[in-house]
Amino acid sequence: MRIGILCHSSLGGSARVATELAIGLAKRGHIVHLFARTIPFGYWDVSNGVILHIITSRPENNLPSAELRIDWQDQEFEAYLSEVMKIAPFLDVLHFHYAVPFAYVAAEVKRRLGKACPLLVGTLHGTDVSIHGRDPQRGPQLMRALQNVDVLTTVSISHADLSTDIFGLVTQPQVIQNFVDLEKFHPREAGAFRLNAGHRPRIVHVSNFRAVKQPQVMAEVFLKIREKMDSELWLIGDGPEMEGVKNIFRQNDMDGDVRYWNIQYEVAGLLAQADLLLLTSRMESFCLAALEAMACGVPVVASRVGGLAEVVLDGKTGLLFDLDRPDQAVQLILGLLSDPARYRQMSESAFRHAGNYDRRNGILNYEELYLRHLSSEAKIAVEQNSIKKLQDTFTW
Repeated sequence: MRIGILCHSSLGGSARVATELAIGLAKRGHIVHLFARTIPFGYWDVSNGVILHIITSRPENNLPSAELRIDWQDQEFEAYLSEVMKIAPFLDVLHFHYAVPFAYVAAEVKRRLGKACPLLVGTLHGTDVSIHGRDPQRGPQLMRALQNVDVLTTVSISHADLSTDIFGLVTQPQVIQNFVDLEKFHPREAGAFRLNAGHRPRIVHVSNFRAVKQPQVMAEVFLKIREKMDSELWLIGDGPEMEGVKNIFRQNDMDGDVRYWNIQYEVAGLLAQADLLLLTSRMESFCLAALEAMACGVPVVASRVGGLAEVVLDGKTGLLFDLDRPDQAVQLILGLLSDPARYRQMSESAFRHAGNYDRRNGILNYEELYLRHLSSEAKIAVEQNSIKKLQDTFTW
């Protein structure tokens, strides 16, 4: 298949899933074009087989902003659309991840190409629904744009329900959950399902430090834990709420108990050294950080919101607390970190459960979705192209 993928360049889950999907599909022999405003977050290697299209450059070695940039200037939108239009007539599938602004791009592609438009697939990831979908101005615009999409998916049952309600969808989005690379995210050593020996318990928080993650609540939770247990906090990421978090710790003379890792391209090695992941989000459609932590055998303590309850099995792979009861999080963490036998059991369960979200299966799910919804004519063209590729690999 010839596939185009539209995504943001930030460190958020939607961009990471989109780029992993693009690379995985290219490795499976598909021709994949990835369209992003700047080079996507992470170490981008041309050898991954993906054809990358960007409209503006970032200074070399300059980390991207943690803030999700959705308010594009008119000239940026037009430049991006122009780049997509160069390729769209030759694609079988055009798939966007995150609705703003990519649902508008897809709608315009369909308006211009008409019946020649590729199959339009959209994946709703989080705040594109929970925040922008509720916006009095942007919400109705998104609703109209999404009517042009042929197939709509999202990442959890909870988010499918929310999307259907907010956008008044006739057909509920299909759920294809996010996935994790189990070759990259795994315990620090075989069978290491125990509290790390040789140092005080390490609690880790990974996020883009946006308001929806409530990182200042996370900081207050750790302060109360620290009063009862000698422990340390690792903060991975950066964003608009980080300065407020730092102020809380400065005011409480906690600099020696908190380590700031800033934005990291690779978090697997750090997660594997942690004992517990703490999340205090106000809303989550899925939460890739939780899945990645569990793949490393790290239990998760998180707010009981959105798709988190589908990813973290309460009492088995982690513990959930009520959103308005952060004091519950304190007690749950203190109890778990004081009980080595229970911790080991939960760590093992977290690792096993993460195996259900293997990257390969996630990519195959999207591939099957494309094939199921392509027109008969497009399927024939795809099959003929596959046969030709197979023939070209032989020396007669």
